[in-house]
Amino acid sequence: MNQDVHNFIAQHELLKGVDTVIVATSGGPDSMALLFYLWEMRKIYNIRIEAAHANHQLRGQESDSDEHYVANFCGEYGIPFHTTKLDIVGFATKNGLGTQAAASQLRYQWFDELLKAQPTSCLATAHHGDDQTETILMTMVRGVNLLKETGINEKRFLENGFVIRPFLGITKEEIEHYCNRVGLFPRSDTSNSSMKYTRNRFRHHLMPFIKKENPSIHTHMQRYHEWQRDDQQFLMELAEEALEGIILQKSEQSITILIEAIERLRFPLQRRVIHLILRYLYGKNSPSSTSIHIEQVQRLLKRHEPSKELHLANGLFAYLSYDCCHFSLKPPKRIQQPHVDLSVPGEVDVVTGRFTSYYLETSDIPKEQKYMTFLDADKLIFPLSIRGVLPGDRITGRGMTGSKKVSRLFIDKKVDASFRGAWPLLTDGDGEVLWVPFLHRSKSTDITDKTKRVLVLVFTPNDEFFLFHDYKSITGGAF
Repeated sequence: MNQDVHNFIAQHELLKGVDTVIVATSGGPDSMALLFYLWEMRKIYNIRIEAAHANHQLRGQESDSDEHYVANFCGEYGIPFHTTKLDIVGFATKNGLGTQAAASQLRYQWFDELLKAQPTSCLATAHHGDDQTETILMTMVRGVNLLKETGINEKRFLENGFVIRPFLGITKEEIEHYCNRVGLFPRSDTSNSSMKYTRNRFRHHLMPFIKKENPSIHTHMQRYHEWQRDDQQFLMELAEEALEGIILQKSEQSITILIEAIERLRFPLQRRVIHLILRYLYGKNSPSSTSIHIEQVQRLLKRHEPSKELHLANGLFAYLSYDCCHFSLKPPKRIQQPHVDLSVPGEVDVVTGRFTSYYLETSDIPKEQKYMTFLDADKLIFPLSIRGVLPGDRITGRGMTGSKKVSRLFIDKKVDASFRGAWPLLTDGDGEVLWVPFLHRSKSTDITDKTKRVLVLVFTPNDEFFLFHDYKSITGGAF
């Protein structure tokens, strides 16, 4: 065992830059073996050894006896000893956690405090190869996000230092044999035989069969974990680079991407790009499992689904808008432009901007732009007004025979369905649509050589309008 552990430490440079190792010591076989091994090898590694015991206070007198055992052992060998009592039950109840999750969180918080006091120290835990196998199997069986790490890292970074796991290359059997060989008599935790814990069920029911099929499964699983982790990190770096090239808009609560750009990526990168988007928007509220969500988004992006909107976990929406896909923590807006009268000349504010009207001499007419229109004032039926689209609205457009439905115009111009109700329409006193800014003008009030008075209408969009994803192609980049 000694040589295997030594090789593992050297291969992964676990003790590089370390002068003190604080061993997390429960009193059980694994942690006592690690404490004794590092204490025996302290001169070879040129390190100081300390022990840290967290009393979880979950097993009454048994928990206190574990603490006394570790304290006495450290006293016998002159090993500096740190101990604390943790209120696991209270913390679990307050934060809605399971007992094991609460114990782990509190324990590592305390470990981090110990590391903060000694900047050149690290903490060592006795996770071994069988733990690695169990963890990977448990993770796979739970069906969590396949893009997340499935095993135990040989080095884990905390806020004030890092944790090493020197025993990941050996088995529980080797540890127990080592304890017998060096004369250790560790404590036994009765909770390790309780079938109410998932790990114990895997350990007692599944592991004997697996180890019988492959006694070296721990070596394979350790290699699998390290290779998978390296591959994942590399692919995730590529995905992060790719994401920058497909984002059209980004805020704290939303991201808009170009579908054509993500379609050019290979599927493995597509999955990771979607994963990065979900992780960014969810933040600390990220669901434990998002593999299903990633596949749902991929199907949405193929644009074969009858529905163009997904309701993901924790209030996250994904919805299509022609060439774009929006991810938002807010549902798609359904804004409607109300009916407002237009002062002539004058100004009026609408949902998506401001309309300004004024008269102009025919000789002073500038070149017409998409954000303005010129009307023959004598052909107009007043009052003029601004409103949203209504069913049946049509426009007698320039350059066409007959009229066209405004709803069809929106489709042809790829106006987002959620935005169509907010798009302002200029209408006259008879309700005829004279102008759909940036999209079409009616020919019924065109300027001719007989025109005497010209009414100029200018539409200045606001930020609400520019939230529309494809405004540049529609406005011609005018704003």
